[in-house]
Amino acid sequence: MANILVIGAHGKVGSLAAADLAATGDHVYAGFRDPNQFDDLATEDRLNPVLFDLTKSADEMAKIMTDYQIDQVVFSAGAGGMGGAERTTEIDLDGAVKSMEAAKKADVQQFVMVSAAGADNRAVWVKSGIYTYFMMKHYADRLLQQSGLNYTILRPTTLTDEAGTGTIKQITDQEVGAGTVSRADVAAMIVAALHDDKAMHRIITFEQGDENISSVF
Repeated sequence: MANILVIGAHGKVGSLAAADLAATGDHVYAGFRDPNQFDDLATEDRLNPVLFDLTKSADEMAKIMTDYQIDQVVFSAGAGGMGGAERTTEIDLDGAVKSMEAAKKADVQQFVMVSAAGADNRAVWVKSGIYTYFMMKHYADRLLQQSGLNYTILRPTTLTDEAGTGTIKQITDQEVGAGTVSRADVAAMIVAALHDDKAMHRIITFEQGDENISSVF
């Protein structure tokens, strides 16, 4: 079983993914920016809270990854388009890139990025009302592809809190429309990506559908 760091474990997708991964038997280190958030973590033997602040340096982040012998990283943090352009840039681009640099220094085996459907489609950025958010996702994804890390980039459409179905539909960034997908199924995609070598160097844009997540990779 792997040692997995989930960055952004206080978010809805991150918390679901952390719990799902722990349930599979992986040792999960749930990254929180504030120790006051630790109490929100579900009680699991293999689910451990760690302080992981995206405003820190890449070297400080790398030390955490090395200390916990992290094999795989999930980046599920994000400003969500809130807090203005400065906050979005700080988290969704600068925080993501420093995490990549840290993962490289710590010899992490795989980096899974939770991005956004339409990150490669500027028409989506314009229509979204959160242009800066999509721009930051686009460039973070590009830099991850150029980082030398083994990466998987997951680009879900608009997220819902509906129950997971275990199924999705793969689309292209040019096909992004009004489709949605449950956060539970995004978490399931993260688990699948971390447990299948065929997920390496893949970008998957998806919405709710009828393809079993277990067969995506």
